[in-house]
Amino acid sequence: MSHDQQGGMMDGTVTYGQLLRNREFGGLFSAHAVSILGDVLTKVALSVLVFDRTNSALMAAITFALGFMPQILTAALASAVVDLVPGRRLMLIGDASRMACVLAMTVPGIPITVLLVLVTASGALSPLFRAARQVMLPDIIGMNGYPLARSMFSGTIQVGQIIGFGLGGALLVVLTPRATLFVDAATFAFSLTMVLVFVRPRPATASSTNREAGIIRETFRGNRSILNDPVLRRLLLLQWIPTALIVLPEGLAAPYAAELGGGPESIGFLLAFPAVGTVIGEAAVARFLGPQERSRWVPALLLLAGAPLLLFVSSPSLPLALALLLVSGAGTAFALPLDQLYVQRVPAELRGRAMTLTGAGSIATQGVGLAVGGLMADWMPMPWVFTSAGIAALATAALIGRHRPWRVTPSKAGPDAAEAADTSACHQSARSTEG
Repeated sequence: MSHDQQGGMMDGTVTYGQLLRNREFGGLFSAHAVSILGDVLTKVALSVLVFDRTNSALMAAITFALGFMPQILTAALASAVVDLVPGRRLMLIGDASRMACVLAMTVPGIPITVLLVLVTASGALSPLFRAARQVMLPDIIGMNGYPLARSMFSGTIQVGQIIGFGLGGALLVVLTPRATLFVDAATFAFSLTMVLVFVRPRPATASSTNREAGIIRETFRGNRSILNDPVLRRLLLLQWIPTALIVLPEGLAAPYAAELGGGPESIGFLLAFPAVGTVIGEAAVARFLGPQERSRWVPALLLLAGAPLLLFVSSPSLPLALALLLVSGAGTAFALPLDQLYVQRVPAELRGRAMTLTGAGSIATQGVGLAVGGLMADWMPMPWVFTSAGIAALATAALIGRHRPWRVTPSKAGPDAAEAADTSACHQSARSTEG
């Protein structure tokens, strides 16, 4: 069945061309791609700005981290907003507020404390707007198109970060950090325009009666409901813990490049190759495997993601290390079918909280993983750290996956899951994309 170019559910095999011809999806995707660049440019410009003002590497690092860490607090206290507020309205508020925060950062002589407050506010609010996009996606394109769309959004994040960090560095060669922030503000203005013009209004996923309980109480209730479901819990843990261990080489790229005797270009390659592998792996899984096939491939993809790290015990040369990281990155496509099963199983009124919880958990586990990996790197060679991470990733995947949560079907996941699997744009419930 062909899809409606004005937006609507797609049945059967979905292609990239069909997705991009969908008016609403095209608007969301354009907004997402440009806002990813804006997020990265903001982090780069602010780190340089704060370092120039304070001459403190610690303050620059804190500024960078404040763009991420408040998201965990948001997921714990306020993610119910995504379910209680219509998605399109929340996205518009998000872009407008981030643009306002960035413009406020350009005020000459702004105190560092005020700057850090603005960074914290922008970082704390970001997961709500991203979750609003994720919650809207299945309503726009249906569950058949969701995996392919998710791979596009995920790939855009990978590519956008690589381009964004490079572009940020290039802009700072010719522009001041303050001028670069004006460029950042323009990206959020563009994203706002795309959502305003192309995305149709939809009602909130949760009923109005839920508002009476309060945002924090509703957030606690929703998170508790999600984590008390053993299948949802295992699907989350499988996405969080193995991934946090598998991406460890990216977080330690700079010291590993130094250990190999490489320069800045080596760091860039070590960061780029896993990202390229992820893009290739997710695109292949989404495009060439059907829903049931994707689920059956989860164990093999987990093995593909973790096993290459075991070979670092041989202290490979840079070219071989890059090849191993490329293959490992391709294996991280195991998250794609897990995410689809997670989305299908979550009750519609909890989708926003579910999406916010997923992102916050990823940030938290990867932060802990990097901290532990950094400590280990102080007393053992870097290749051993990577090998240990590979062993731990495979062991935790085997432990969490012994119940095979990827074999759960929507019909076994309860009535809400079956409803989610057949969601159409006509249902008018909100959903959107990250990544």
